[in-house]
Amino acid sequence: MHERSNDRDMSGAPRTTAAYSESDAAFDAKHPGTWSGSELLASILDGVADGIAAHDASGRLLFINDAGARMCGYDSAPAALSAPASDFLTRVQVFDVDGDALDEDDLPGPLAARGRIVPERVVRLQLRRGGGERWLSVKATPILDRRGAVRMSISIFRDVTRERRAEAERDGVLRELERERARLAAMVEQLRDRSATVRPSS
Repeated sequence: MHERSNDRDMSGAPRTTAAYSESDAAFDAKHPGTWSGSELLASILDGVADGIAAHDASGRLLFINDAGARMCGYDSAPAALSAPASDFLTRVQVFDVDGDALDEDDLPGPLAARGRIVPERVVRLQLRRGGGERWLSVKATPILDRRGAVRMSISIFRDVTRERRAEAERDGVLRELERERARLAAMVEQLRDRSATVRPSS
């Protein structure tokens, strides 16, 4: 297998980031000028707003669409696919919702590649270059072969940064309102205490 680039071939069909297999070659030979199955699938996935990634059983990245690559700090899918396996964690730090740092083995994609079904969870990506952060809601599922062994994992992730920031602002307002309520309650209590100690003059 080898990777196709994002240019177009001699027939004008777009070349994608999907792996080019022997079955694709056979398809191209039989149907010149048309899209192969993997080209068509990758073109569809590249148009999806959510991030989509596939890892093999060892955790190596096999596929990622452009939306997913940008969410993970890369300019494009080819840039993410051509990067060394360790490059991702040199670009970002990953934390859970409690603020605890996650190692590569704790990430949903690699976990699913080891056979774990990972329910949807939210993680925070802190970009090392240029600062900034991004919140992602991630769901990862292992894909099994006929023998029940893990063949790959599929991860789907959605950028929920705007929602998380809105929640943080709402929580901040609620905390401020609660502090103000407590302050006013304390003032009322003080006024009651003062009135109770005042005796009318005879």
